[in-house]
Amino acid sequence: MVHLPELGVVLAGDVFMPNLGAPFLPEGSIDGLLEAIGRIRGLQPKLLVHGHTPLTDLFTVEALAGLESSLGELRAHVLDAIRDSRTLSDILHDNYLPDVLREHPAAVNPYLVMRENVIQRMYRQRTGYWQPDGEGVDVIAPDTWAAALDLVGGGKQRSFVRAASALTRQGDLPMALRLIELGLRRYPHDRTLQQLRSRTLEGLRERTQQMFPFKFIVYSRWAGVDLQPAA
Repeated sequence: MVHLPELGVVLAGDVFMPNLGAPFLPEGSIDGLLEAIGRIRGLQPKLLVHGHTPLTDLFTVEALAGLESSLGELRAHVLDAIRDSRTLSDILHDNYLPDVLREHPAAVNPYLVMRENVIQRMYRQRTGYWQPDGEGVDVIAPDTWAAALDLVGGGKQRSFVRAASALTRQGDLPMALRLIELGLRRYPHDRTLQQLRSRTLEGLRERTQQMFPFKFIVYSRWAGVDLQPAA
């Protein structure tokens, strides 16, 4: 970071990247972020400039106090949940909102943008490869899952199509995509599943393009879309 005291400006670079670092690399920590927020607040800047315009718009000086407090409470909540052997999906579904945000409206959106990523980063860093729900105890290959689901569906391709289409109509695109991918493992040349996969990926790209750049990149890659550099 760069501090310009005569201007009251702090150039924060990528300190506030919502993913706490790239999600596919073992980096970033909530403890480091909270320490950085404390340092910035100690400098008492009038303006906080980030390495990306959306971050400058969202993570303002006015948001810092509430963000520091709310993320601190989220950290404690996640640690308690891990000690209680709760699963990652259960913690995510808590939709935890600290009461302190009532007093800091400027911090609400920054907190919501970071919440899921903070929970996932903390959970991965503090748990082993055996999870409370049994994940990791026995590793089941995707082809095996696909075969099992095919049995449930009566060995018919249309069972995958029907279920995935229903999930898509409900707006559960990630789950629909997972089911379609498994269906294509059993019926790789089925045009209906292929077309449904393309539509689902397009919906996911539209949903993530503004606020979730890493997800957008991954979904674009899966869709075979060649992303051009931003002008």
